[in-house]
Amino acid sequence: MIEDAISERGHQFFRLMESELASGELNFPTCMELGLRIRRALDAPDTGVEELARIISVEPLLAAHVVRLANSAMYRRGGKAASDVRTAVMQVGVAAIRPMALTLIARQIAQMGSKTSRSMADQLWRHTIEVAALAWALADEIDMVSAEQALYAGLVHKIGSFYLIARANDFPELVAEDGELAHLIRYWNPRISREVLIALGTPEDVANAVEDAELYFEGWPPRSLADVLYIATVSSETADPFEEQGGVTREALMDEAFGRIGHSELAAMLDRAAARRRDALAALQA
Repeated sequence: MIEDAISERGHQFFRLMESELASGELNFPTCMELGLRIRRALDAPDTGVEELARIISVEPLLAAHVVRLANSAMYRRGGKAASDVRTAVMQVGVAAIRPMALTLIARQIAQMGSKTSRSMADQLWRHTIEVAALAWALADEIDMVSAEQALYAGLVHKIGSFYLIARANDFPELVAEDGELAHLIRYWNPRISREVLIALGTPEDVANAVEDAELYFEGWPPRSLADVLYIATVSSETADPFEEQGGVTREALMDEAFGRIGHSELAAMLDRAAARRRDALAALQA
């Protein structure tokens, strides 16, 4: 039982999170309000491109992010570059706005709190965009998975961990003992991620894929969004810091993947995806 392995401060955090999960009422930190505002806008039946562009424009960081991505190799298909938010929204599509907002939230969390929490969140951010870039690139080969859906899943697959980091900043002694915090985050990430994603209006198929990719890989060749996310996760060059602290190395994850898949098939697929991955990573890092 996890309760037997944590301190009293860990128990306080544990009981708080369990209580929120049981009630279905997560207490979102201020930095995540942007995601809730975007959800309300996207869920409103009368929200069109003009209204969405207006909402985005009052969030300078999100506005700049949307315009940058619209002009990246991921979205630009020739023609004139997008120079305003409305044009950028039309170019990337309304469906892409929700994951972009969640990406910005993750970046903001990576810049808050103590030095320890910022360091963990920064490494998790780098892991996240590597997974997202590779998932987007890999989906190009799989008929049943769209690149946009794969990008979305990659960007949000650790949103629960970012949420927990933000909440843990209210427990400075727990953050200082990063090994214990890592233990708690590994325990909760699948459940919290799903709850956060549903609360922020994420499509159920993406939320399910994030949960399933934590559990198993269906087998070669990859067929589902969860398969793509699994491969991208184990192939990421930057480790999830919380898995790393738990003794789960990238090498061990790769060995597991190669054992299930076969070295040559996976290596060939990753090689074919390399150029698209570089394009996506450059856009997401901007």
